[in-house]
Amino acid sequence: LGYLSTPPGTIYTGLIMNPEDAQTYWAKMLQGVEGNWLYTIPFTPEPHNGALVGVFYVWLGHVARWFGVSLTAVWHAARFIADILLFLTIFAFITAFIPNRRTRWTAYLLTLFGSGLGWMLFIFRATYWLDAFPADFKQPGAHIFFTAMTFPHITIGTACILISMWSLHKLVLSPQSLVSSPQSSTSQLIIHNSLFIILIANLSNLLLAIAYPFLLYIVIGTAVFTWLIPSIQSRKILWQQGFRIAATFVFPAPLYVYYAYVLQTNAVFAAWDAQAGTPAAPWPHYLVAFGPYLLLVGLLWWKRPSSRQKYLVFWSWLLVVVLLLYAPLGPQRRFLQGVHVPLSILSAVSLLDIVIPALTRTRLWQQIVALPRYETPKMIRLLLLLFLLIMSMSNLYLWSDVVRTAVFVQPDPLFRPTDEFDAANWLRENAPPSAILLSDLQTGNLVAARSGQRVMLGHWAETVDYAQKQTIVDQFFNGSTDETWRQAQLAQFRINYIWHGPREKQLGTFDPTQTDYLKPVFANNSITIYEVVP
Repeated sequence: LGYLSTPPGTIYTGLIMNPEDAQTYWAKMLQGVEGNWLYTIPFTPEPHNGALVGVFYVWLGHVARWFGVSLTAVWHAARFIADILLFLTIFAFITAFIPNRRTRWTAYLLTLFGSGLGWMLFIFRATYWLDAFPADFKQPGAHIFFTAMTFPHITIGTACILISMWSLHKLVLSPQSLVSSPQSSTSQLIIHNSLFIILIANLSNLLLAIAYPFLLYIVIGTAVFTWLIPSIQSRKILWQQGFRIAATFVFPAPLYVYYAYVLQTNAVFAAWDAQAGTPAAPWPHYLVAFGPYLLLVGLLWWKRPSSRQKYLVFWSWLLVVVLLLYAPLGPQRRFLQGVHVPLSILSAVSLLDIVIPALTRTRLWQQIVALPRYETPKMIRLLLLLFLLIMSMSNLYLWSDVVRTAVFVQPDPLFRPTDEFDAANWLRENAPPSAILLSDLQTGNLVAARSGQRVMLGHWAETVDYAQKQTIVDQFFNGSTDETWRQAQLAQFRINYIWHGPREKQLGTFDPTQTDYLKPVFANNSITIYEVVP
């Protein structure tokens, strides 16, 4: 819809949300197209060595190069394939835990389309309740529907978490439990082979370490509690299970040693890591986002003690999320990623095994089904439909808002002036790859992603000392700034080009034509690019 309704004089970026972060992924893909295997951050002017960090998108760039297709095509293909893989993984994951068909499909639909009650905050005009936006609309990791609308590495990372959790579930089962599983003889030979499961878990954890590195904390924490809880219950150390679980992290372990080395030796990547924090929202927001699920899950814990062992991985996972959400770590709210799946599974089990059977025994229910054309199976289907509808309201709002944005609002920077892309293309074709550009934040965000040159200011996390550089850029374009100071900044940060367009003019009245150290080298209707004269 965005492509079909693009206004004249603008170009649709192909993005539906969070364009600033998305451009960093395009920058990585661009470096892959250019033949690089390591990522060098173009959103900051400081020189530094590339690293094997964020290379999921660098490798997608290589795919574009190998097949001779555009980055736009690879981007959309990656999103589509990643979503399909996630949906299939979720279904297989649920099937592994729930044999009952109705419960399985209820859990699956609740996982794909369920969200929270954040929409109610809009009704009560509490959009920024407790100085935070509702998690349903702010945190993609909170619900799968939102996750699928974002970026490929998030969806792939979520699928990897599920595969790793399934592996943990299989590894902590006793041999007797495995034998009693309703599997074919061929499947039993595969599932009962711990080495095969350990291999699958290692590959999944390795891919997770590449696509979304810090989410492995979720898997590690869950693994610890999945082993620790049975050890405490049996009052002995379960060495065999412990070794099997620990073995699932052999493949990714060297990569995390490498990450630690990079953060210790590469100041630019260390600064990126320090600035990339995503703090959790106040805890009442998570009650709004997950309240109905938590009530059903709590009821299951209370009424079905046997479920505690059967769903041990789920209970451990939920405990880990609670602990990590407010732990003194940078990516706090990202630790919600994937937790919607176990919550949906447990909620579906609770709903169909406890809540609905209890309702069918009430006098009111018996009076209703005694009426003509009212039958218990139909009433149950109606209740499930209403529950799914209520729990999907936030996602309906989210989807309609994305459509409204793409078709009617069409905001900058999702839709950008054609002049900007023309100027960026000129830089890509004419400026040295090592050149550094000074511009407004949004301009730098585009240039680093679509042209490949480094920029003074380009991203809230990947620009080193972001706040300081924002101040410098603002002062540079201020008309009253001393020329000696400007030239000193150009020399200090080795700036080669100045971009002067509508965004920069909004920052101040600086006129590059009145200087003797800037030479115009490109101009179109609204943008002039100046080269810094030595």
